[in-house]
Amino acid sequence: MTHTIEVVDRNEKVEAEDGQDVLNALLEGGVDWMHACGGFCNCTTCRIKIEEGSENISDMEKDEKNTLRRFQGEEVLDGSFRLSCQVKVYGDIKISEPEWY
Repeated sequence: MTHTIEVVDRNEKVEAEDGQDVLNALLEGGVDWMHACGGFCNCTTCRIKIEEGSENISDMEKDEKNTLRRFQGEEVLDGSFRLSCQVKVYGDIKISEPEWY
């Protein structure tokens, strides 16, 4: 089963297999997406904002939460900011690339 990931601020769409992480789906779909640590949850360069479809993704695990807290601060732990290397897709979602500050 495949699902659609739409990058709304880039006007790009890719397909993802059920349970595939967002980062690999983006890269396999030809979308250039920063991922300095190679997808090992050691940085936040692959950060995304979930615009729609939060019910169609995996829950945030402890490692992801700790990495976001360490690099971005407590304010990003509300659930809409995630690391694309850690988010598994189980339905259609819409994402955007957050502004860096």
